[in-house]
Amino acid sequence: MKLLIFLGACGMLCHAASSQTRDPPGPIENFIRTNFVGHPVIHDQQTWIFDPDISLKRRKQFVELNGDKSVYLIERLGLGIDGRADERLAKQRQRDEGHLGGLNYFQP
Repeated sequence: MKLLIFLGACGMLCHAASSQTRDPPGPIENFIRTNFVGHPVIHDQQTWIFDPDISLKRRKQFVELNGDKSVYLIERLGLGIDGRADERLAKQRQRDEGHLGGLNYFQP
């Protein structure tokens, strides 16, 4: 088993040393780059346009559209997107009629 590992490592070293072109990198160079140094893309500088006050504006829009605590969003997700939302809403309203928040806890 040790002999196979040794032969495999020697083969990788020979392959890496024999390649004259820089593309693609050899397995050892690739291993070192991915595990220790990182790809060059990782080291690039990036700039982000950031507005810290946008969250207040978007929160207001979200509450208007989806309700406080996302009540309407959860209801819309439960209705589906296949065009039969009105049917499902009617069935849900019929099912929940007389219930307190959809629960039977206070009903005899």
